Amino acid sequence: MASPPFTQGWADAFRDAVNSDVSYRQAGLQWQSPVAFVLDDGAPVGLIGPVALELNLDRGLCNTARIMSPDACTAPFVFRADYPTWREIMDGTLDPVAAVMNGKVRLTGNMVALMMHARAVTALVRCAQQVPTSHPDQPAA
Repeated sequence: MASPPFTQGWADAFRDAVNSDVSYRQAGLQWQSPVAFVLDDGAPVGLIGPVALELNLDRGLCNTARIMSPDACTAPFVFRADYPTWREIMDGTLDPVAAVMNGKVRLTGNMVALMMHARAVTALVRCAQQVPTSHPDQPAA
């Protein structure tokens, strides 16, 4: 069942997609760090204020996926963007690396360390793209 992005139901489905993805499991073997994705304004998906999704990643698995206030994030890598940008990334129409490079997605954290895990980050994005997602601005099928 499809859930709106940046909700706990969507986060749980994202975690399950990560844990069942062989490509991520292989690419993420050296990754042992939380990462967070922040939606700057939750209003487009029916949420109040900004919202964060923090993934606790450990050697190819996602132990937890939690929705929280961005202020509560402890992840050393945080990606921030507005809803249209996240939607383009999830729809596959915007390359996430290009989005970081052109400033549409703002990164907090060590870019060099992150680039060492570029394959894992790319695999994470593919997992997010596989999650059934309902968008409030999308007409009903």
